[in-house]
Amino acid sequence: MKQTPLPVSDRVVDTSTQRGGWSAAGRHNRYLRTAVDFFYAETAFRAFTFLWLYWAMAKFELLLERPRVLYTPMNAIAESIAPVLPAKPAFWAVLCVAAVANLAKIFCRQTVWLQGLLVGCLLWANLVLWGYGFLSHINHVFLLAHLFLVWVAVEKPSNNPPSREQFQTINWFYLGLLFTYTLAGLWKVGALGRKLLMSSGDVHWLKPEAALYNALVSFRDYDQPFPYAQLFLGYPWVWQVGFVLVVYLQVASVFAAWRPALRPWVGFFLVCFHLLNQFAFLIFFKVTCLVLLCLFFPYSWLLPAYRRRKLSPAHAAFQGKFLAATYKRLYANGEEDSFNGFEAYRQLWVDTYGYAAGIFYLPGINTAVSFFMRVFRGGNAG
Repeated sequence: MKQTPLPVSDRVVDTSTQRGGWSAAGRHNRYLRTAVDFFYAETAFRAFTFLWLYWAMAKFELLLERPRVLYTPMNAIAESIAPVLPAKPAFWAVLCVAAVANLAKIFCRQTVWLQGLLVGCLLWANLVLWGYGFLSHINHVFLLAHLFLVWVAVEKPSNNPPSREQFQTINWFYLGLLFTYTLAGLWKVGALGRKLLMSSGDVHWLKPEAALYNALVSFRDYDQPFPYAQLFLGYPWVWQVGFVLVVYLQVASVFAAWRPALRPWVGFFLVCFHLLNQFAFLIFFKVTCLVLLCLFFPYSWLLPAYRRRKLSPAHAAFQGKFLAATYKRLYANGEEDSFNGFEAYRQLWVDTYGYAAGIFYLPGINTAVSFFMRVFRGGNAG
C-alpha cells in the first residue's frame, strides 16, 4: 500500500464514536477533542449564567411593579416552594447564592453539591418568573443543561488527561439535552400519523393552516399581524417541506450525542430553528439560542494548543473505491486506525475538511450511500 503524508497535521482529527477501526492513539484524539470542546463550552455557559442572573434581577424589578394578585404559580412544585411572589431581598439573596455557586464551580469542578445548589436556586428563580404567565418552554434548555452538569466534571485537559469515562459522561450530557428535541420531533410524527390514519378532518401538521395555528397565541399576545400567512397559504409546499426538514433534524438531534463531529452542525440547525420561530412566529428563544451557542461551538477548531497536544498521524493512505475503499492512519508509535467503505471516505473528509465534514454523520447518510455503492457498484473497487 502506498503511503502518503497526511496534509492535515494542524487540523482536527475526528472524535466520533464509530464501529471499530480505532487505535489507542485514535481514541486519545477523540477523547482529547471532546474534553477540550466541553471544557470551554462549560466555561462559556457559566459566563452566560452570570448574564442570565443579571437579567433575572432586572426582570424581577419589572414584576414588582405589577399587582401581586396576578402572581399565579404554574404547577404544584411552584405552589409548594414559591406560593406567593417573594420579597425583593429574598429573591436577590437566592440569586446571589446562585452566583457564588456558579463562580465556585469554575474553580471546583469536581464539587457536585455546588452544582446541585445552583440548580435549586435557578429552578426557584424560574418558578417565580413563570408565575406571571410565562410559557413552559422559557429557559427549559438552560435549566436542563445545569441539571445534567451535576453528573459531569471536566477539569482543564492540560491538568487532567481525558479518559474514556470522561468521554462517556460528556456524551451522556448531550444525550439528555438533545433527547428533548428528539421527543419534540417524535411527538409531531405521532400526532400527524394519528390524524392521517384516522382520516381526521382536523388540521394536521402538513396543512398550511398549521402555521397559522402554531403562531396564533404568540401573535395575540403581542397584538401583531402574521406577516408570513400568504407565503404558507399561497405556497403550501413551503410549510410542508420545512416541516419535514424540521422533524428530521429534531428526531436526528439525539444522534449527535455520540457523534461529536456532528454536534456543531446540530447546534447550528437548532439555533436556526429557534431563530425562525422567533422572527416568523414571535415565539422567543433568546436564552435557548445563546445556551446552544455556548455548548455546541467547536472551540478546539480555534485552539492551536489543542492541535499541538493531539497525536498527529505520521502517514495516511487512501486506497480503493466505493465499498472496497480503505483509509488508514499510521502513528509514529506504530498504531494504526483503519476504516472501510463509506467510513473510509468519511474519515478522509474529516481529516481534510475538519468540522465541515461533520454533517456526513447525520443519520441515514451512511446507510443511503452504502446502499448506493452496493446496488450500483456491486461492492467492487471499480
